[in-house]
Amino acid sequence: MTSKQYFVKSIAWSLGLLVMIAATVVIIDPFVHYHAPYFHLAAAETEERGQQIGVAKNMSYDTAIIGSSMSENFEAGWFDDGILGNSTVKLSMQGAHFDDYRRLLNVTLARPETKRVIISLDNYLILHNPKEHPTTIPEYLENDDLSDDIYYLWNKSVAFVFLPQFLINNITEGFSADSAYCWADSYVFDEYVAKATYLPFRLMKPQDEERFDSYYGYVDEFLNGMVPYIEARPDVEFIFYSPPYSILYWDDCILRGRLTAEICAINEVYKKLLEYDNVRMFYFQDDWDIITDLDNYKDYSHFSKDISHYIYECMRDGKHEVTSKTSFDTLLKFSEDVADYDHESTFH
Repeated sequence: MTSKQYFVKSIAWSLGLLVMIAATVVIIDPFVHYHAPYFHLAAAETEERGQQIGVAKNMSYDTAIIGSSMSENFEAGWFDDGILGNSTVKLSMQGAHFDDYRRLLNVTLARPETKRVIISLDNYLILHNPKEHPTTIPEYLENDDLSDDIYYLWNKSVAFVFLPQFLINNITEGFSADSAYCWADSYVFDEYVAKATYLPFRLMKPQDEERFDSYYGYVDEFLNGMVPYIEARPDVEFIFYSPPYSILYWDDCILRGRLTAEICAINEVYKKLLEYDNVRMFYFQDDWDIITDLDNYKDYSHFSKDISHYIYECMRDGKHEVTSKTSFDTLLKFSEDVADYDHESTFH
């Protein structure tokens, strides 16, 4: 074989290998980028930032759960109860900020089949500067431009990590996506564990009290981003829930001088969103039975799967719901109660 023949053959084999890799990625499609899974596969867990836009685009659903780690321990099948939904997808992204939510909302609300969106309204969404937290979803997965799909088709991690993981997780999870991105089974939920993760970072002395309106600028940015979606789809029910952070979280909040400012920011968001007939709001942060039982937590905010199921049941049954008439009083009472609470007793 001449060197020229060897060169041509090498090029042909290389191109053939690249085509085979791309074809396998397209057919199996671990990020659900091009189509819903074939061969009775489910949208099993691979990588949140890579997969969730594809799930939102290509799966069949009428209810979408959009949230941070506070929504990851939901099972999508719980919500297929005929009350909250009939076919549900979970679009969780750990540590997601509103710019990530915006990408998911753009897709879910462009679908006429979408009837309900359930959103985890984490406090940090309205306490952090959104400009410091741009989207973490890769642009080549979000857009419809095929020219940049080379980053997906010939991505080493996609081909050799996430594609096998997609198939393995389908087998181990019984070809169901219900448990995708659930992490509760990987952690211990225990009073001593929760305190051990918090105490090394607990402030030694209280900081100065922040102004009540310290976060109103971020509140306005959040509302300016969220409200247009609500107004554009009056036929869609938007269900927001505030997850139940433990009493350790509120200890930290008080020590940082942030309690009044944080509650006031939440109140501003609730007041505006509850103006809309297609919005419902559920508040779990004042459930004292949950937040003071640290055996429900692995750290100062993340709770067990049992609590996630309880949240689902409450939304299904209309418990812990606040309205435009009750939200202010609910928040005021909680702020007073948590300020009066003997936080030192938690550590003795």
